[in-house]
Amino acid sequence: MATSMLKSAAYERMRAENLPEFVPRSVFFARGEGSEVDRRSSLWVKAALVYESITGRHVDDGAKPVATALLLRLAQACSSSIHGNGPAVPAASSPNGVAGKDGTTGGEKSENQQEISTSQGDQEEATKTTDHQLQLPADEGSEENKRVIDAIFLVVGFLPRLLPVSGAGNKVSRDAVDEAFKSTHMQDIVTDVIKLENQLPLSDLLLVADRVEDAVHAVAANDLGVVKELQGLEEERLKGYKLGFSRATFFHDVVRSFCWYYSPFFSKLPAAPQDGGAIADDSLTLLDLLHASVVPAPGKKEKGTGVSGGKTSRMPTARELSRSGVRIAAVEDGRATVEFDEQSSTLRLPALAHDFKLATVGRNLLAKEHGQPGDGQSKKPVTRYFQMMNELVEEAGDVRVLLRAGAVRCGGGGTAQEVCELVKRIDGYATYPSVFMAMDVQIEKVRRFHDKRMQSFFVRYRPGVIWASSVAAVSVVAIVAARRNRG
Repeated sequence: MATSMLKSAAYERMRAENLPEFVPRSVFFARGEGSEVDRRSSLWVKAALVYESITGRHVDDGAKPVATALLLRLAQACSSSIHGNGPAVPAASSPNGVAGKDGTTGGEKSENQQEISTSQGDQEEATKTTDHQLQLPADEGSEENKRVIDAIFLVVGFLPRLLPVSGAGNKVSRDAVDEAFKSTHMQDIVTDVIKLENQLPLSDLLLVADRVEDAVHAVAANDLGVVKELQGLEEERLKGYKLGFSRATFFHDVVRSFCWYYSPFFSKLPAAPQDGGAIADDSLTLLDLLHASVVPAPGKKEKGTGVSGGKTSRMPTARELSRSGVRIAAVEDGRATVEFDEQSSTLRLPALAHDFKLATVGRNLLAKEHGQPGDGQSKKPVTRYFQMMNELVEEAGDVRVLLRAGAVRCGGGGTAQEVCELVKRIDGYATYPSVFMAMDVQIEKVRRFHDKRMQSFFVRYRPGVIWASSVAAVSVVAIVAARRNRG
């Protein structure tokens, strides 16, 4: 789906209208197109994060060649294992526990392995030796090998930075995680990872996750003395390297943390995607899983409300709802859930997390929903949410109402005006009409309740009534005081 969406006219229009949210700035993944200059510059960025994760040390200018050589060597080793051109992965690292002669199970390559296999010529060129000196490839090699490099960057260099989130529970906030990415350079990396143009299938990530720890240990044992570019690496640090997760724990640890951090909605605890069958599909991407995590859980059918599904109603503004007596409350489950309770006059909204990555995350989720095949209209909760927010927020005063209710959370010191402008810009990419029945039913309930309350004279003209009452009270006090003074 992602590949076809990238080639669509709709995506090209969205991309052209706001390049920063769709075009990578710092990290470029292999897609068979794009600038080779950008790709080569991106290699150093990936190598730096991988080097830091493995050695625990920041990369300075002097360590650049070593970091790049380490990444290329790991990609070479992982590719060799994946395609059966090198030592088989130990049984404990094999997906099914038994490694075949080609590094897979059963002695045959899987379809996913064939997809990222490199040519025999590339492997022979990559492993030439001269005077007992192993020569590293001069560049990243084939498109398939580039995908292995990209997968190593994600699996080793980036995703483990989110792992402490999964085990820390309520003690870790999104703002605290943002502190680790406070530099502009790191923020560019964070936003680049979620962009539609930078998505890799999970199969690539899992194949590398199965092998990269062994590859690092193999470099420590066999390569430090024969690869001149790797001289300077500390053997003990490489031998002691641990990835921190496995194929078995990938979804529980990595996916939950990733979705928790990237979700446009605030939640206290990481939430896994709803559809357990869907996330088992290793052709999906991290963006797919993030979208699955924000889809509301199936709710109970509305009975006796007189509200039918499929009808799109306009949400009153936040200030109008406040005037009609509707109380707005935040729901902290990380999903695009909208609920209205008529008995308590309470509208529950997801807590929108306004931070440096919201614009990029929101627009790429909209692009993904726009490209959904089949019955896509019923699978667009993010699109419908931002349409509703565009109606709910008319100006900065409406945002202030939502901020007081907790339905908008500003990280990094954002202002009400900034939130208002962002909501208006994001909604410009939403497709109309868009129907998400669960949300439409709740919005229609709010609309009916609001209209009914506004039919009351005292509710409709509440500001005027309050002003007139205040003037009358002041006048009475003044008259009484004047008479006392006379007496």
